[in-house]
Amino acid sequence: MRTATAGSSAVKLFVLWLFLLSTFRMFGQGTITSYRLGDNTGEDWEPAIVADGSYVYVLWPHYAATSYLDSSGATCLPYNPKGTGPSTIDYMYFQSSSNGGATWSGVTIPRCPNSAFVVDAQLAVGANHRVYASYMNGTQQYAPIMVIYSDDHGVTWSAPVDATVGGKGDKDILLVDKNNNVMVAYENGGKQHVSVSTNGGTSFTAKQVTVASSGIAFATGGILDTQGNAYFAWAGTTQNGTGPTKFYVQQSSNLFSTFSVTTVDEGEGGPSVTGAGFDFFGGSIQIAVQPHTPPTNDRVIVVYNAGAGSNGAPERIYTKYSDTLGASWNIPYNSSSWPNGSQLSLAPTGVWHGFPSIAGTSSIVKVIWMDNRASTGGNYICTSGSTPGACGIWNVYMRSSADGATNWSDEESMIQAMPYKNYSTAAGFDFPDGDYSETVTDGAGNFYGVWAEAQYKIEHRVGTGDVYFAKF
Repeated sequence: MRTATAGSSAVKLFVLWLFLLSTFRMFGQGTITSYRLGDNTGEDWEPAIVADGSYVYVLWPHYAATSYLDSSGATCLPYNPKGTGPSTIDYMYFQSSSNGGATWSGVTIPRCPNSAFVVDAQLAVGANHRVYASYMNGTQQYAPIMVIYSDDHGVTWSAPVDATVGGKGDKDILLVDKNNNVMVAYENGGKQHVSVSTNGGTSFTAKQVTVASSGIAFATGGILDTQGNAYFAWAGTTQNGTGPTKFYVQQSSNLFSTFSVTTVDEGEGGPSVTGAGFDFFGGSIQIAVQPHTPPTNDRVIVVYNAGAGSNGAPERIYTKYSDTLGASWNIPYNSSSWPNGSQLSLAPTGVWHGFPSIAGTSSIVKVIWMDNRASTGGNYICTSGSTPGACGIWNVYMRSSADGATNWSDEESMIQAMPYKNYSTAAGFDFPDGDYSETVTDGAGNFYGVWAEAQYKIEHRVGTGDVYFAKF
């Protein structure tokens, strides 16, 4: 009798263990604490992050009135959500930490916007701890892309310089090498461009580059390897974002005087959701390197979300790597069968995925992304970007690998910080308010992620957006 009872107990414990294991695999172990940044007024969107030793910097657009002066002491244009008259609809907010994210400075405005909006924030670190920022600043879809820099950890900033040299652009990605050569990739009317400054951002030379043969291709990621090679990752879409998306990697060893382009993979067009903006849930690609000791090449690793099956179906998270400086990939692109990368997410079929990012050191690579697997009752749908609760419950998930290719860890998820209003649950939030996340490393084993979340968003500037940070 005692034997039977012990056996039954053992079976029950085993079943419980299997249940807990499956639950952890489905929802991720909520072991990473996130923290809210900003000034407690919300209305924040699409943050950028960079690390330089113990210093961590974050930059994002803030869509509400503010009383802050900029770093030069100037009073910025007044806030007007309609963007009419001598006004602006948002301001770039900057926040820094000097102790690896343990505590943060107050919010500042690096430079006032000089016209109706500032979006697409980017950050990079150059020589002598100089911090660079880039962002769009204009009144139309294609706008001047401004570059500024700070030599005192973001206390004061240089005057903005237009990297497009009057050409205008969209979706800038910023790279700065160890000599303070500045590279900015951007899109304009279906044409791709890279602007380069060889004098630390004082002036630029703009150059059209051919990455995608047709359609619109957005620069969505960039990285420098330890050999000085520069890489930009591009996502090219057609038919106003509803057509297939191709993923490209552009590589150059001479500041894009010459360059090569490879096609990494392809995916079906992303789901179209009312109120969510152009191709909001469409494919995006991010890129990282894992440093190797010469003469071995650094490993170049990409992570991307791509659609499989029917057009407009929810997308999944994929990864590939290259040990040939991006010239070839471990799983070659197949024009008749795609996407064919290695899947990272363990979420059930039907879960909506997007917004991945990646960073690596010589000993570990980490990836984060967002998905809505925590939705109540497994209702993995998203029908509106402007109706509260219509897109399920989203969270940020993380996996790591020692080589960026094999033996990926169990998933972990973020424990959500309490935002200032319209909180969902500790398991997640109601809408990813911003069409990317970013992950960086300080090279010493610390990884930092940043993203934005909200109850809902309307026209990118009315909602309850908040910027969140995590160290993992």
